Amino acid sequence: MIAVVANHEFLATANVLGGRLTTHLPQSISEISLQIGIPDFECSLELPLTEMIPEMESGKVILRAAIDSDSILILTLIGELFSKEDKFQIKQVGLNIETETKLARSDFVLTSLRAMLSLAEHTYWRIPELQLDLGLKFDDPLLAISQMLRRRQIAYRVMVIEKATGYRFQLPLDISGEEEKEITLIYHAIAERSFDWPINSITVFLPALEEWRQRLLVSNQFNSFTRGPDPITRTLFSKEIFLGEGTLTVEDKSIETFDEVQQELARNDGHTVPVVIRSLTGHGRYDLPEAPRLPDMPWDEKIQGLVDLEVRLDEALVARYHALAASTLEGLTEEEKIAITVRPELDEQAFQTDN
Repeated sequence: MIAVVANHEFLATANVLGGRLTTHLPQSISEISLQIGIPDFECSLELPLTEMIPEMESGKVILRAAIDSDSILILTLIGELFSKEDKFQIKQVGLNIETETKLARSDFVLTSLRAMLSLAEHTYWRIPELQLDLGLKFDDPLLAISQMLRRRQIAYRVMVIEKATGYRFQLPLDISGEEEKEITLIYHAIAERSFDWPINSITVFLPALEEWRQRLLVSNQFNSFTRGPDPITRTLFSKEIFLGEGTLTVEDKSIETFDEVQQELARNDGHTVPVVIRSLTGHGRYDLPEAPRLPDMPWDEKIQGLVDLEVRLDEALVARYHALAASTLEGLTEEEKIAITVRPELDEQAFQTDN
């Protein structure tokens, strides 16, 4: 599985739909905020300015605003100074978000904001005290947005795990496939308690006793095999998380070398016999009724508002992919469109390879 990478310091260049800045800048910015409007997601933010670096003569103004205690948004305005008009005409805007920590909450806030900005058709940036009124559009590649939303999902799941267990994790920039798998399993245990899970096989160790031979004989008559209940513990970022006692069920099961296993168990001498239970469809289920639980209201208003964006972000991404697909058919006749989009009929030879 591919690792998921977070770039906590990123640069994005926006298309400037219009904007300018007064040259009469205030001496103090202590009560000035950057107002961001993202109409497509009915989202508006007010971020207090923490620093302003005016370098208008060299064609640049840098504004820093606090997203939260861990994250800073940096807006770099590139343009041209018109002294007679007391205006700084903005031609290009660079956006940078930096995080001081690698906590899941910071990651979730950062990726949520990035996803909204990348998927919105228009965004508005205003600072009335500076007469700043900007319209921006960000054009990130669809693959980058998809990866961003994937990282956002991971950050949210780690937040759930943290809230239920009381742990705090420092997220690595690179989250490996195995770490993502552990995050997903623990998250489902907390959020659902009983859930499907891909399983190829499990190995159980039975004592060679007549009692266990009979049990396995009976078990072989059923389509599934359940192990447990057993104490289940998973390890995430070097911390052990106890999920309580639970069971693991292998669906569509097949017991490998069943006859040989029966012969070993029939020896009735107590030696340990490994038994491989395989799923013919790779399908299984965990039942973890004692897994940690979330409190009734786990999130503050700010985080809950970002959590509630999930469906709208997904819909916006799908709409982008549909638009991209539609653009590839532009200018074609109806017959040409049908020829391109028709589902191909493949025979057996289509799947043959030359050795």
